[in-house]
Amino acid sequence: MLELLHQVPLFVWMPEEGQETLSNCFDLCVEELKAGETRSTEERIGCLLRGKADFRRDDGSRTLAPGDVFALDRDRNPLPGVLTAGEDCAVAWFREDLVLHVCYRACWFHARLIQEIDRNLNE
Repeated sequence: MLELLHQVPLFVWMPEEGQETLSNCFDLCVEELKAGETRSTEERIGCLLRGKADFRRDDGSRTLAPGDVFALDRDRNPLPGVLTAGEDCAVAWFREDLVLHVCYRACWFHARLIQEIDRNLNE
């Protein structure tokens, strides 16, 4: 999984031990979707790791490219919606509540991921 995560800027900084920490801290998981499959964000945010997908909300949609974070606005407010794979793709999912607030341990990995998410949302 780490090799796939390292393909996008959001996770390029993460050392091997960071994968386990973030998996435990954020319930980080990677899901493979076939073209045409859909997923509701369901209180999660995502980062497209590979392929193409569209993120649709009531107020419109946007086409995602690898590295794009979705289901979150620039102020890190949740934006629930539906992801549709335009082609086979991979998505990293993590819990939105843990992106909004640093965990009680305030680990370096958590703080760094939030910093990278903020950078991604402001590009």
